[in-house]
Amino acid sequence: MRRKRLKHAADTLCHMFCGWRLVNSYSDIEALGSGTLAIDALSGDATFNGAPIGPLNIAGELHAWLHEDCQNNDIPLTGIRHARLTAELDLSKSEWKGRSTNTHWFDENGGKIVWRAINRCVINCRSSIQTDDHEYQSVYDDVEEWPEGFPGQTKS
Repeated sequence: MRRKRLKHAADTLCHMFCGWRLVNSYSDIEALGSGTLAIDALSGDATFNGAPIGPLNIAGELHAWLHEDCQNNDIPLTGIRHARLTAELDLSKSEWKGRSTNTHWFDENGGKIVWRAINRCVINCRSSIQTDDHEYQSVYDDVEEWPEGFPGQTKS
């Protein structure tokens, strides 16, 4: 196995989860609330607080990226025992004026949205890729904030 590439893959899983691709899962995260989200990047399956949950966009994104990256770098998936990501999510509501990020939000017409309440999610992310002879791990922490009900509802 290619050690540097698999370490990179472990790092990338955490950064992808905390990056822009999470936007398509904001409403799912809001519905789930605080707890432990675990994603099997080999299968795309996810659990929340130990219970299986339905399809989750971010799980599909991690699954697709890992498979493509392994294929592009001649790493056989059969040599990977597991590829897991665990995210401890601490979700709370906050007033718009109290947010800690400076992200701007726009509606479908391009108008700037300013909502009264936002979701604030502190994420402690861990990933692990295990082969027959080595485990590659990564850790990444982040704070994501997004308007309540986003995407899907527009409030003003």
